[in-house]
Amino acid sequence: MNAVQKDVIALLRSAVTGVAYPLSADFDLEKVRPYIKQHHILPLVYEGARICGVESSLMMQLFTGYCKALQVSEGQMQELERILRAFEESGIDYMPLKGCRMKYLYPKPELRMMGDADVLIRLEQYDKIIPIMEQLGFTATDETDHELIWKSQNLQLELHKRLVPSQNKDYFAYYGDGWHLAKEHDGHYFRMTREDEWIYELTHFAKHFRDGGIGCRHVLDLWMYHKANPGMDESYVETELETLGLLEFYRNVCRLTRFWFEDGPEDDVVALMSDYIMASGSWGHLEERVRSITVREKKHSAVSFSVKLVYACHLLFPPAKMLRRKYTILQKAPWMLPVVWLIRPFYKVLFECKTLDKRKKEMHALDKKSVEQHHQMLKAMGIDYRF
Repeated sequence: MNAVQKDVIALLRSAVTGVAYPLSADFDLEKVRPYIKQHHILPLVYEGARICGVESSLMMQLFTGYCKALQVSEGQMQELERILRAFEESGIDYMPLKGCRMKYLYPKPELRMMGDADVLIRLEQYDKIIPIMEQLGFTATDETDHELIWKSQNLQLELHKRLVPSQNKDYFAYYGDGWHLAKEHDGHYFRMTREDEWIYELTHFAKHFRDGGIGCRHVLDLWMYHKANPGMDESYVETELETLGLLEFYRNVCRLTRFWFEDGPEDDVVALMSDYIMASGSWGHLEERVRSITVREKKHSAVSFSVKLVYACHLLFPPAKMLRRKYTILQKAPWMLPVVWLIRPFYKVLFECKTLDKRKKEMHALDKKSVEQHHQMLKAMGIDYRF
């Protein structure tokens, strides 16, 4: 990690502990700016800088962003409470997941930005859920392998059909839809035990980590969760993580969080993980995702895949979710998705030549050697595709 990255971690640590941790002698908030956007950590950086007494012309801009994040956070949680109350009244079983659970571990919920809210549902109850969501003013916008996505003005809600996507075959084999881990908590509100929730958070982190990258906000989530739940059954945790093939990775993550947030030692693996995470941004880069997809597919197929072909397919035929964000007409007329897929390659060739030149250079870098290096890096960090 370079000095700026260490300053980012010091600001995060200061924000959640309320203690002013030392910054580098030549600290410059402007140098931190790129990480704020890439990792979606504006409220944390502002709070940490305030606690550390940072003086910078950028502080007012960050304060404005913080106020906006507070407004967004309040709107999200009010909408989620409205939905879960309606589920409860209608006899719908539900289990909140990830960000909407993590937010309340932080000193202030708005410090933990949340792109969407994730809730596990029973798929057999979905016919009852649809009219509830419509009555609450939500619109169905997309369906993925493991999610049913609804949007309102204040919230994107991802109703999970299962805890992990089925294409993550090793993790899906362990979790299935996930309901066998759910414990009735209050009425129709379900939760996992704290050990199983911890294991799930680690699995979710691992899934994104190996599928293309994940950012520092999620490392902080893991540290916050473990700190908030002392005395967990570590023997059970390690046994289950060994079943998942994540025990070595888990131990590396624990060393990573100790280095970042507890002044623990840095070793070669921790340094490698730190560099990978800081370079990833919140959800990694397309090139890394393509390399990861190639590694994964080679694990359970006798067919020899070309990484360049996979990358080209991702560029020309990106996921429907990505297209719906870029082409708003698809939100009103989702039936046009096949038309957009067909037209888009010709549009790229005719009107985005400069972009295509850039993509060609990126494709040139995606050779067998780079894919193998990526695979070896994952294995060095204790994480791999088992099947």
